[in-house]
Amino acid sequence: MRINPKTTELSSLLPRIGHILGVSILVLTLGACTSQAAREAELAAIEAERVAAEQEAARIAQEEERQRAREEQRRLEAEAAERARIAAEQQRREEEARARAAAEQRRMEEERQREAERLAAIAAAEAERQEKIERIAQLERQIAAIEADTGQDEASTAILQEAILVAEELLEVLAAEQAKYEDTDDQGNTIQPLAKDLIAELEARKDNLVRQAQSQ
Repeated sequence: MRINPKTTELSSLLPRIGHILGVSILVLTLGACTSQAAREAELAAIEAERVAAEQEAARIAQEEERQRAREEQRRLEAEAAERARIAAEQQRREEEARARAAAEQRRMEEERQREAERLAAIAAAEAERQEKIERIAQLERQIAAIEADTGQDEASTAILQEAILVAEELLEVLAAEQAKYEDTDDQGNTIQPLAKDLIAELEARKDNLVRQAQSQ
């Protein structure tokens, strides 16, 4: 039997062709796997970037929200401080107004008190002046009565004469006192001091002399 040379050559090529095909299939398979892995890696990277972007956006939004909250808190605190300042200023003004009103009330009360005291002093001074007028008139009547009684004995007459002299001196002092009431201050007090002690002394001497004359 004669072997065909072409058949022998084909037979020798088959293993090589099979090897080449196997290598090609392996390369294609590996290439496909590599492309899939690359796409998956790219998709994973894209997803990671998206997640990172979302996280960054969320972080920025949270930071902005915290900033807005801080600004709102500062605004509320500033408003509260302003309200407190206004309230304190209002309270201060009200207290000052009450203090001024109380001071004005005290001033008016003191003024009324001073006026009442002034009027009372004027009334008292006028009463004292009227009393001196009455004493002068009474003393003049008493001097006339003493002079009418000088017809008694010599001792009584001498005592009555001395009583008349003292009464006349007292009359002069009372007249001088009366003139002092024409020069008074706003409360009715005399500018020149009154001789109250001298008047009392002369009055006592006159009364004592009259009693001595009457007991003779």
